[in-house]
Amino acid sequence: MSLEFVFVSLLLAIIPGTGVLFAISCGLSQGRRGAFWGAVAGAVGVIPHLAAAGLGLSALLMANPVVYDTLRILGALYLIYLGVQAWRHRRAALGTAPVTVKGARIVLQGALINLLNPKLTLFFVAFLPQFVPPSAANPQMTIFGMGLVLVAQTFLVFLVYGLLSARLNQSLQRSPRISQLCNECVAVLFAGLGLRVLVGAR
Repeated sequence: MSLEFVFVSLLLAIIPGTGVLFAISCGLSQGRRGAFWGAVAGAVGVIPHLAAAGLGLSALLMANPVVYDTLRILGALYLIYLGVQAWRHRRAALGTAPVTVKGARIVLQGALINLLNPKLTLFFVAFLPQFVPPSAANPQMTIFGMGLVLVAQTFLVFLVYGLLSARLNQSLQRSPRISQLCNECVAVLFAGLGLRVLVGAR
């Protein structure tokens, strides 16, 4: 496994996206506990895409516009749903937001966000094979190994995002108005990302 892959995949994990936004919202809403489970959710959500890529299913998905668009629309609607839920409870104090209630629910929500994101499938189809050496005896196992590195990187990066947000949570608890503003921003970002995905082209 090349250092180039480790560096590039780490950079891609750091770039903000829906998973990062979810990790941040977990840290803001429930502090360190939420930050941890948000990171677990991000890592768990990558695993199905990794398995599909290793088994060769990702290429079939990307070649089927109907399946791709179905996943894209479901993912977009789920993001909009999370945005609406966050907006409905925007006046709740930080630490009680329903977007993150229990560890299992956090993992389920975060995993669904990634699972319903076909761009992750495209990432595994287009990105990982570029780093498989031509001399690799078992390319699929090589892809699995690189994917596991990416899962670990995702967990660590999301955990850092979540913990930084959790520190901010402690300060915001003393200001209900700013807490409400943060909840509103999270709601708008989730809904906005959902709409962007919904109207986006293949």
